[in-house]
Formats: sequence, structure tokens, C-alpha cells
Amino acid sequence: MTFLNRAFLLIVFCAFFTSASYGKNKCQIVFDAGSSGTRLYVYEKKGRAWIEHEGPKGAALADPVREIRGAKWSRRDQLIVELMSLLDSILTDGPMYADKGLAWKAFDWKRKCSVGTASVFATAGMRIAEHVNRSRSQQLWKDLKKALQKKLGPKVRVLTRTLPGYEEGLFAWLSVREKRGNSKFGIVEMGGASSQITFPCRSCKDSKNIYIDGRNEKIYSYSFLGLGGDEAKNVFGLSPSCAYGAGLNKSSWSEKQCSSTMKLKTTRGISDPYNFERGKRGTVKKIPFNKARNINWVFTGAFKFINEKSIDKCCRNKGKCFESRTSCFRAVYYKKYIEDLGLNYKSERAGASWTLGAAICNENNCLKNFGKKSCLWSSKGCL
Repeated sequence: MTFLNRAFLLIVFCAFFTSASYGKNKCQIVFDAGSSGTRLYVYEKKGRAWIEHEGPKGAALADPVREIRGAKWSRRDQLIVELMSLLDSILTDGPMYADKGLAWKAFDWKRKCSVGTASVFATAGMRIAEHVNRSRSQQLWKDLKKALQKKLGPKVRVLTRTLPGYEEGLFAWLSVREKRGNSKFGIVEMGGASSQITFPCRSCKDSKNIYIDGRNEKIYSYSFLGLGGDEAKNVFGLSPSCAYGAGLNKSSWSEKQCSSTMKLKTTRGISDPYNFERGKRGTVKKIPFNKARNINWVFTGAFKFINEKSIDKCCRNKGKCFESRTSCFRAVYYKKYIEDLGLNYKSERAGASWTLGAAICNENNCLKNFGKKSCLWSSKGCL
């Protein structure tokens, strides 16, 4: 074989290899390690658009750390194996539900994706867990990173950590921004264990530099740990006046009877029950809404599913309500929370996916000019 023939074959081989390698779309893997479970997402980049592939759900990371809901610290390895198996499960369709279709649709990320980053990001559930048992949390993160790196190989950047409340709010805001195409809005997000408030603010003292579209934007974000829909009942208690159907056949019942049991607002701001300030757990935070000029407010998270009509359905009647036992409390609490913030409860609702925001931030390194992070849920700071 002549030199020219060998050179030609080498060029053809390289072209084929390059085509096969670069024919894949860029993808990111994000595990949403929430307080109720860990959901897998794969984000595929097609042109400028992100395609979300929602996968199966596994157990919550915080459960073995806190040893709740039957989970044991001694069996944490089983949890890690379960979470790694989600990456294989999404390759085929999930089970068929009687009324909801497939649990998840198959996505062959191994064949279609060039994965650059894989993240396991935890939210408020692990913030509480890190406060309860710091050493266990640290060991779990170490073991999880090792397992995920082994699963995906050394070329994939693996990130495993608990998100500070600032980032959870920012990522949700970024996902809404992706759909709206502008930054002239703020969000109030209601989660299970925390609530986030995020908006652009050049003059706010606690705003951070976030790198978006090739420039820095000053973004304010704060997370109230303990004020999420699941955790709030533990903070304020579940009064009989907030029970499911409390107002059924009781003309004397009023929404105020329930809302008055929730001590949210003080003269100094909104109660922040689980975050630390100066080494002490529990503080008060005043959000600088007076500096949020020309801002359209969007309510996300659980606000998308609950409104004023929910009070009639879950409190004055016994309608079909999600988690009926606490449904009246939630319906009243969500409204009171917004009104105590000084916002209009009838403002726009929208879906938000902080996991999408995390993928956007990872791709653009949006936190590169952020500065020092703050982990307010622990008196000892970030792990």
C-alpha cells in the first residue's frame, strides 16, 4: 500500500470517527435530590434550545442521614446503588400508569449524548440533614461522587453538593427566564421545605454578580428554610381551625381563624425559622421589595397548583385535595405567606424547573464572579 493510499484511509477513518463522536448532542445529567425523593433529568442541547428528559425517581438523600421514613444510615450503600440505576432505567420506557400514561419516556443518553457534566444537587431536605448530622452528610456526598464518577467515567465533570438557598432560587429564576426571554421579573417559589424569592436588583446590598449572556447581572435571591409547604406545619403547628374540612357545616369558621395561628410576619420582617444568624438558629429577614422596581412577579413551585379556590375546596368543604390532611393548612398558608410579603396573591403563576436553571448555569459558568458562598442552614458554614 502506497503512502498516499495509507494517508487517504487515515483521513477517511478520522472523518468517520469525528462524525460519530460529534454527531451527538451536548447533554447534562442533573439529579434533583429533593426532600421527598431524587429525580433524574437529562438535558439535551439542540441548537439554542434545551430539551428536558425527565426520568425515574429514587429515594431521598436526606432520609438515611436523618434515619427517617424507615431509612437507615447503615444501608446508605443501597441508596447509592438505587440512584446509579436510574441512569440505566431511563434507557427504556417506565411502567404504564392507568390514568397518566408512562411513568417516564425512554431516552438513550448513552447513544444520543455527549455528557460533559453530571450534577447531584440537593435542596432544603439536605440542608436540614446537614444541620442534624454534618459528618454523615459529608460522607454521603463523598461516596456519591465516587460512585457517579465510576459510573460515567473520568471525562465527565461530576458535581455533588447541597445547594445554598441563593442558588436554588437563582436556578428556578433562570429556568423561567429561559422561557420569557428577559430578566424583568421576579419569582416567589414554594417548595416542600423552603421558599425562595429571586429578582434582579442593582442596588440591593446582598445581590450577587451572575454571569448571563456574556455580562454580569446583579441578582438578589433569598431562601426561607422551614417555610416550604411540607415543613411549615411543623413550624407553626396544625391547628384544628386549619384541619381538612374545618369549615364544613360551620358558619362561624373563617379563613382568619386558621391564618392567625401562623406567626409569619413581625415588625422586622418575615420569620426565618431554620436559618442561622450569628450562631443562633432562627432569625428574621426583610426582603427589599421597595427596590424591586418595574418587576412583574411570577409565583412558581406549589403556587401553580393552589389558589384562593383551594380554601373553599379544602377548608369549607372536603373536596379532592392533594394530601387532604394538610390541604386546608396549605391553602390558607400559601395565601397568607404572599400577603405578608406584601405581594398580590393573584399574580401570574408559572412552572419553574431549577434543574434546567442548573444546567444553564453549568454551561455558562454563571457563578464565576459570584464570590463567597453562604450556607445559612449550618452554624459551621458550608461543608
